[in-house]
Amino acid sequence: MRPITGLEVSTPNDLPVMSETPSHNLPTAAEAAALLVEASAFDVDTDRGETIEIWTIASEGTTVTGSGPRLSVAGGMAISCRLSHDGQPIQVDAVIDEAEFRSQSRASLVLRVVGVSAHGYRRRTERLGVSSAASLRAVICDRVVPDEVIPVTLTDLSDAGCAMNLTDNRLREGDRMALTARFLEGEVTADVRIVRVHSPSPDVYSAGCYFISAPTAAQAVLERVLARLAGHARPATDLGALREDLGEAAANSLKSEPRAADDAYWTFAKRSAARIPQARRVV
Repeated sequence: MRPITGLEVSTPNDLPVMSETPSHNLPTAAEAAALLVEASAFDVDTDRGETIEIWTIASEGTTVTGSGPRLSVAGGMAISCRLSHDGQPIQVDAVIDEAEFRSQSRASLVLRVVGVSAHGYRRRTERLGVSSAASLRAVICDRVVPDEVIPVTLTDLSDAGCAMNLTDNRLREGDRMALTARFLEGEVTADVRIVRVHSPSPDVYSAGCYFISAPTAAQAVLERVLARLAGHARPATDLGALREDLGEAAANSLKSEPRAADDAYWTFAKRSAARIPQARRVV
């Protein structure tokens, strides 16, 4: 196979190499490698500041084989991703040891896990409360078949993600889905990644997700929705107050005094009536 990036680059010095000894219930590097294979497909952040999707095939020790988008990967590239271990979020740091040509769109990869740390889930931007019907369509999920649609109710929203309530218990952290929601401002569609699932009460589930990508038109609609929820949109006209004002103005107009034009009319009429008897006497 033809290499994409040329010479292999050594592990970056700024990535701490993790020992095989677990700490604070964190998985070992080998266990983290197995988790990557179990996830099958997941998003990673690269040292180029991009977010790409990696597909994994198998692991051996701390080494993972898989594939990634050919034009976005390179030997020696540092990547990191977020996974769930025993119900707790963790961050897995890895290095691409090898990146070789596989097809016009994909590259074969050999990853090496170099670090595992606890990752507290943090919302990247403020979320605003909302209650709106929406739906999730399965793309790559653990227990939901592709293209199956699950109804949900959005409970909060931001430009980075959203939270929702649902009654289906099959969603899992790491699932990739397509969100569709309709608002007064228009329709929002986006690819999302489930990052948190819990059950606040029996048969009710709450899920949090972040947006992977969205069409430009959907982003514009989302901005208008958030502006309205934040109270920054232009307020709607108070039709009741407007009717009251117009009715009061109309009533006052009926009670108003005659204008100068009305005074001139009556003055003309009086003078005309005064001249009529004089005309008759002349005749």
